[in-house]
Parts: sequence; structure tokens; C-alpha cells
Amino acid sequence: MSNKNIKVVVITGCSSGIGLESAVLLAKEKGYKILATMRNLTKKGPLEKAAGNTLNKSLFIQELDVSKEESILKFVKATLLKEGRIDVLINNAAIGQAGLFEEVTLEQIQALFQTNFFGTVRLTQEITRKMKEQRSGKIIFISSIGGISPYIFLDFYIASKFAIEGLVGCLAPLLKTFNISVTSIQPGPVQTSFFANIKENKQGELSTPEAESDVVPKDAEMKELRDKLIANQMQRMKEIQFQTAEEVAEVIKKCVKDERPDVRIQTSKSTIMMAKEILVDPTGNNSTNTLAAILQ
Repeated sequence: MSNKNIKVVVITGCSSGIGLESAVLLAKEKGYKILATMRNLTKKGPLEKAAGNTLNKSLFIQELDVSKEESILKFVKATLLKEGRIDVLINNAAIGQAGLFEEVTLEQIQALFQTNFFGTVRLTQEITRKMKEQRSGKIIFISSIGGISPYIFLDFYIASKFAIEGLVGCLAPLLKTFNISVTSIQPGPVQTSFFANIKENKQGELSTPEAESDVVPKDAEMKELRDKLIANQMQRMKEIQFQTAEEVAEVIKKCVKDERPDVRIQTSKSTIMMAKEILVDPTGNNSTNTLAAILQ
């Protein structure tokens, strides 16, 4: 059994990016035991290297595929048997997807939602049962500013994040009565391998107008709109200061350590501004017009 003074933290999707950086950062803090999970342990090399002397001391790498029911049940059972408790769950695992709405296949949509929503829900359900029994816990969903702010060609990825935001809004007041906090963390543009992972997961790819991939529309008019979007976005990206995964991890660490974190947390000044603009526009017209202008 784990020492009750040591908080057991489960983090999903730790092979790279925000998950990796959060695991490494929290492992350096006193009083935490980090179970850093990933679906494919052949990709644990970067995390092992980054963990340094915390590896197998305060940071432990474990296998967990949130898209598979049997993997979830096996992990939760083994963890509770060994540790006796789970104090913090950080739902970070997700896959990206880019494509023209009517050309993305149902199979691709289902695969994305299986990881980004359904699998995340199942893991959270299993761990919530124990947290309610403990009368304590913290559940953190790594969402996206895209969970409240739509974006063209990322239709189903954005939809999965909207689903997470709705879930957070429902769970937060209910679980508060059991002394369990629920938080959605909403990063904006982050320097991660998001689009590289889209390609690897065969979920389409959005990089350059010349890229031959599932996201290239089959009709000329849509291809022209796509090319305009990419050209305009490449220019905008030069003006946007992307956050690093390390910076987002600092926000996550603060959320873990705060006794009563907010229900929704944006990770930068720019994402706070975006959230304010979206949430004061009940018609939805402002964001629609802003995005439509990118295609002009």
C-alpha cells in the first residue's frame, strides 16, 4: 500500500508533449508518486531520459491504452491493489484529426472519439468510484481552447473537446459533494507533435498545400479554400507565440497542488482573451465570422 502522505497521480498519454512534461515536473515535487502511462511502451525512451533520477523512485512508467476497455480495467485493478488509492487523475491522452467534414470516414471519427472521449470517460468512471469511497480526489481533463472555440478542418477533434467540456460542467458540481474537484485545462497553440501524430494515426494531415493526404479535398473549390486557410494560418502562426509543453505543465502542476482549483483554466493570456470573447457572444456569430474571414 502507498504511504497515505504520498499522493498517487495517474497521467495518461505520457510518451511525449504535455503528458511527458507534466509527469517529469510533478515527479520532482515532494509528496507525489507519478504513474506515467502510455499505450505503447516501445515509446517510453524519451520519458525515461527526461525522468532522470526520478525514474522508478517517484515516476513509474506503465502501460495503459485508454481506447481499450480491458486495458483500463487491468490498470485500475492493479493500481488499486498495489497503491490502495488514486488521488489525482490527469486525462491527457488524445489523438488529433484534420479533414474535410464530408470526407472523414466514420471509422476515423469513431477511432478519435474512442480515445478522446469514450475511453477517457471509462477510465474516469472506474477511478471516480474509488475517489468517492475515499471522499477525496482531483480529476483533471487536458482539453483545449478548441473545447469552446471551433476551428475549420478540425471538426471532429474539436467536437471531442466540446464533449469533454460538457462532461466537466456536469461532473464538477456533483463530485464537489464528495470532495472531488473536476477541472478542464484549456491550452491554446502548443509546440507539440500534434500534426505529426495526426499523420501517424492515419487521421489525415494538415501541413502544406502540396501535402497528399486525406485532408486534401476532392473538389477544386474546397481545395482552394483549404489552401487559403493554410496560407493565412502560416502567416498568423508567425505572429502567435506558441506555448511550450513545459509551460502548460507548470499550469497543470499548479492545478494539482491547489486545494480548490477553478473548474476551467486557460493556460495563457491569449487563451484567456479567446475564452472571454467566445463566452460573451451568445449568438456565435462573432467566432463564425472571424473564422470565415480566414478563407477569404
